[in-house]
Amino acid sequence: MADNHPAILSAENSASAALSDIDQAKAANSLKVSAGVSAVGYAGQSSGYENTLFSPHVSASKILYDHGRADAAINGREAAYYMQQAQTIATRESVQKQILTWYVTALSDAKMGAVMDEQIKALTDLRDRIKKIAAIDPGRAFEINQVEARLNSALVSKETRDISGQQAWKQLSQLLQENVSLTHELPDLKKAGLFPASLEQAEQLLKEHPSLAASKFKRDEAEATARQAAKWNRPQWKVQLSMDSPRRNGDIELFKTTTLQFSTDIDLFDGGSGAANEKSQALRLSAADAELEATKRSLTQELRQLWVSLPLREKQLATLETQTAVAKKTLEAGEEQFLAGRRPLTDLISFISDYYASMASYEDNQVQYVATQWKIMSALGRISKLIKDRPTLSAPVLNKNLGQYEINKRALNNIRRPAPVNNSAGKNPFKESQTAITKPATEPGENMLTVENNNLRAWPWK
Repeated sequence: MADNHPAILSAENSASAALSDIDQAKAANSLKVSAGVSAVGYAGQSSGYENTLFSPHVSASKILYDHGRADAAINGREAAYYMQQAQTIATRESVQKQILTWYVTALSDAKMGAVMDEQIKALTDLRDRIKKIAAIDPGRAFEINQVEARLNSALVSKETRDISGQQAWKQLSQLLQENVSLTHELPDLKKAGLFPASLEQAEQLLKEHPSLAASKFKRDEAEATARQAAKWNRPQWKVQLSMDSPRRNGDIELFKTTTLQFSTDIDLFDGGSGAANEKSQALRLSAADAELEATKRSLTQELRQLWVSLPLREKQLATLETQTAVAKKTLEAGEEQFLAGRRPLTDLISFISDYYASMASYEDNQVQYVATQWKIMSALGRISKLIKDRPTLSAPVLNKNLGQYEINKRALNNIRRPAPVNNSAGKNPFKESQTAITKPATEPGENMLTVENNNLRAWPWK
């Protein structure tokens, strides 16, 4: 998908242009042949030749030796070509990094949005139960407002998350200029055996980073250009053969005269332009050396920062998994105590919020843990190579139903509340209340990020 991005196409065309520049540099010392017409006038000569306005001529010339000017130019053009090739790969990696950023954002928002959907379902179910209870016990009607306040807060958070996810997904679709759908998570590169085993191994791979290669070739180009500029006052030898068509006695003698000339030229004084150019190219070489070192440091720093964060995220993920399990048990116990009348509603609402907050954090960190692996591969400049070597790679299907918390049926069976006086004939409000409590909540709406038509199943390998 990313291959059609204009930045990549531009880099590829620049590489093709640089290849033509090599041919141009190689032709500098080749044999050159030219033909033309000139007007010739003679003065102070007794050769018998006459002035003419039409004199065809042919000439051929070749530089025999130029003190390495042409070789330096060829080396510079070749380095520029290799630099453009590396830059093309670096541009592709940059586009892949943008894709990864938006994909991770959309994926995280989708998974956290799914958790929020379940929280909204749980709070909606709790509100409906409280309404039934309040119909029996009007003194508890104020509890409805307590639940609705938390429910409204959850709805606002869900809408904010949906907006963020939609923005990320639209950015991704705009970047690829294609309609795609969010159906799969990112593959775990560690589990697939496609991840460096150690930081030392990763740093060895970093030496092949396309941006680093581009900086090295840029330095080589600057060095070749500096060598060429240093030869501005060196002589060069050239041979030239000319064939002219003089006019004699009113007739043109086509290519009658032939001149063979060997010459050498040296610039004794050029106004200081040669020396100034030599100095400027030396400074550009120094700048290229500094840029190469800066690129090395920047790439190494990015890699080490990401590498340090990976085990921390793994540890945090294990902590959040334990925290979520504890929060679920606390919610189950709190709900049982609330239904038995031993816990206030505020405690239950707090337990619900804690549980789903822990679950949301766990889901987000799970995404970020795998995403960190991909960011490390991006920092190594290896995503394009990974796509080439593994055109397809399995990824978990995005699960939008993360395991809704189910009501503790045993606690419901143990509810024992005295039935109030019923003035409605043929109705049992307490029975209706109990039925409403055990009724499952409605299914959540489909996540907004799954409405596109095309499948991004193997992203970004296709």
